[in-house]
Amino acid sequence: LRNNNSSRFGKFTQIHFNDRFLVSGASIVTYLLERSRVVSQSAGERNYHIFYQLVTGCDADLKAKLKLGSVESFYYLNQSGCTTVPGIDDIKDYKKMRKAMVVVGLDEEEQFTVLKLVAAILHLGNV
Repeated sequence: LRNNNSSRFGKFTQIHFNDRFLVSGASIVTYLLERSRVVSQSAGERNYHIFYQLVTGCDADLKAKLKLGSVESFYYLNQSGCTTVPGIDDIKDYKKMRKAMVVVGLDEEEQFTVLKLVAAILHLGNV
């Protein structure tokens, strides 16, 4: 069993624009996050994509600041035996995610705060 879409739960926000490109409305659909997936995955399944993207995609400076090792060094990422998926490029997806953070208006400090939280979850798994 391999779940290639382990980050499929969350919120989907649709923003509506008028003919002058001004926001005219929005809608939000909420999905149930699988909280249990953070601490336990079935054999062959990966954890949430963001964890792999961060560990493999960030530069050496950020990796040092967040005290990140390899994917294999984190219990939450290595327990299922599946750390990569054919057709998924975690490095490329990390770069896209960081660009998306800019698009939605997160400044560098806010982005770093989010990434610190993601890294903290990984470190808690090794306690």
